[in-house]
Amino acid sequence: MLWRLETFGTLLAVAQNLFILCMEPVNSSCASCQRCPKDPLSKIRDQTRLMERKARDLSNSYVTHQGLHRNHIDTLCHEAVPGFPKGTIVTQPEMDMLQQLYRTMVYMNQSFQVIREHQQDLNEPDAILLQELRHAHLAVRGLLSNIVCAFCVQGASPSPVTIPERPTVTKAFQQKIEGCKVLWNYARFMERLTKSLRENRKQVQRTKMGRRQGKKKKASPGC
Repeated sequence: MLWRLETFGTLLAVAQNLFILCMEPVNSSCASCQRCPKDPLSKIRDQTRLMERKARDLSNSYVTHQGLHRNHIDTLCHEAVPGFPKGTIVTQPEMDMLQQLYRTMVYMNQSFQVIREHQQDLNEPDAILLQELRHAHLAVRGLLSNIVCAFCVQGASPSPVTIPERPTVTKAFQQKIEGCKVLWNYARFMERLTKSLRENRKQVQRTKMGRRQGKKKKASPGC
């Protein structure tokens, strides 16, 4: 068990270092995109598909571990928070969509840091929820890295973002509710994002197929 924890800690440290490296300005060494995947957008689609299910499971697991009553969930947890965009972002131009996704993931990166700090005070060090939160936080940082890569291959970089000021909560119950709100909104955002990306990809494929068929008809000899 100790070996596994040390191994995970090493992997986390490596991932964090890579993330920090690729968050440098475009005129730095990261501008060459040497560490980026060949197709960052495909990587982002794959990541969001995996993260969507994990986000939903994490939201449900969080509620279970907090021992929150159903009334608390319906009336307090299911509220919008300012860190998430309204509606879908996929219909926007590609660079605008990436900027919105970047902003949301920066917010979630900070949110996971806060939620994990709160939950460390409320759980045993080896609690399953803490492990789930760590894994989800690492996934967000990985997605952020690939978003930066998607900008990088276009010779650009994300614009600086301002994170909405979050309420200061000191009581354990308030901390539970704030975490519940953020994770519920995160799960909803990832669900909408994944669905929109899937539909957008199908539309692109249909458009390409239509163009190919049109070219074949033009190339066919007339009667």
